[in-house]
Amino acid sequence: MIRILITGLLVLSVHFSSAQGFGGGIMAGISTSQITGDGIAGFHKLGFYGGGFTDFRFTPKSALQLELNFIQKGSRQTPTVKNGNAKILYNFNYIELPIVYRWYGIKNMNFEIGPQFGYMISHVRKDIAGEVNDQIPYRPLELSATAGLSYYLLKNKKLEVNARYSMSVLSIQSADWWVNHVMAFSLRWWFKRAVIKANPEGDE
Repeated sequence: MIRILITGLLVLSVHFSSAQGFGGGIMAGISTSQITGDGIAGFHKLGFYGGGFTDFRFTPKSALQLELNFIQKGSRQTPTVKNGNAKILYNFNYIELPIVYRWYGIKNMNFEIGPQFGYMISHVRKDIAGEVNDQIPYRPLELSATAGLSYYLLKNKKLEVNARYSMSVLSIQSADWWVNHVMAFSLRWWFKRAVIKANPEGDE
């Protein structure tokens, strides 16, 4: 599934990158997450985060970016004396479609905000005994709000580091109020950047 997704994203990014007014690339990184409602506090769950993106620059400082990502969310409780040596792990695998507005008002940086739509493709719960048949009634579709910052590492602005926070707007399960909170960090490589110059002298 992941290999098919990444192949499709590469084709999509290259296609849009060749179109006038569009840019695009690929990204990979890690996610740290927790769930409000599961009784476990802290961003202790690590996961993989990767995908591709394409954007359309409609003003010198504004762009609309569309992404297709794979991300692992959930929560993790490390065994301690205080919690009775109870180990708990919730692992959720999602395909996500963020649609974010990006503002390029600070040199070498940009701010982003927008909604994202997710589809849960699998879920696993583990405890001390190992994998458990998780009977919690999860919703397959997720709606989240996200915001983040990016910083360009190269002068040609082909490589950027991105930090993003997202939170479920609706509960991810129907029985109780559970909400995903995710901090995601990634490196992003642009095949092409769409730039609209404010004047013949400047870039952004």
